[in-house]
Amino acid sequence: MDNQTEASQAARSTVRRSGLLLIALVASAIVCAQNVLSLTGFGWALIHGAGIESALAFAPAAVGLALVWAGYFFIRKKASHRATPVFAALAIGVIVLNELVLPVTPFQMWRNNRALKGVRVLEVRDEPLLSAQGNPIGVRISFDAVVPRTTAYGIYGAAYSLSPDTIWPLGFGYLGDRRVDPAPTPQPESPYDIFQKDVVYTISQNMVPVFLRYDEKTKEPCLAEVRTKYISEADFLTALGANRSVPLKVAVSVNGEYNAVSVWVAERVTSHRYDMQAIYDTIAKEGGGRCAP
Repeated sequence: MDNQTEASQAARSTVRRSGLLLIALVASAIVCAQNVLSLTGFGWALIHGAGIESALAFAPAAVGLALVWAGYFFIRKKASHRATPVFAALAIGVIVLNELVLPVTPFQMWRNNRALKGVRVLEVRDEPLLSAQGNPIGVRISFDAVVPRTTAYGIYGAAYSLSPDTIWPLGFGYLGDRRVDPAPTPQPESPYDIFQKDVVYTISQNMVPVFLRYDEKTKEPCLAEVRTKYISEADFLTALGANRSVPLKVAVSVNGEYNAVSVWVAERVTSHRYDMQAIYDTIAKEGGGRCAP
């Protein structure tokens, strides 16, 4: 009977130690995965000539792994039926702590990307953008958006030609800053603002063709340089004539702090038509010439 008891205890001890080792290995793998972006940043820092202080990128991973394995070796010596749940709680605590203190983890990126894709665009509007003298110079786009989670976003609208063959001078660029109402909470040293969940934000942005520059202080337009190795003045004038009374595409994109690429959440065709030739003629009507270099 004693031999059976000893054998049973030995078997339970073996199972317990195997369970502890499995928890330690799984926790270590998760800690390494949580730190993979920081370690990637360390590699880029070395490539670009960063000093030895960049090795601090290893600190969170080293601390996390040290806690896991120190706990493993300490609890492994304890012959207690509570050893496995206690160590599991420790490992989970280390993982959760990493999520709280690390600037970015794969889980945070996944969660943030899900929030970006969840931004709802309720309505998109467009109207001709006029100069101070009432002549057309571009398009004003506006839209209403609601975010699914309170966090940092960059939400932008833009206008594009519907034709993929449109030459670049007839593309569009931003004029001035976008307007957001109500205003989100700005973040110091970050281009992204904090948007509140379930609040309807109205975002508007003025856009002008690449060939036109408009000085908002002097209220004067001028013609930007459009000639390149591949585009002549004649090509530009022909393209103007081919883009009279054309609709545009409006697209809404969302960026986040942990996402390297934009997420496109809405595309619409403008309700108005826009005359590129008329916008070009505004420069002559208002006495503008070629922009100064």
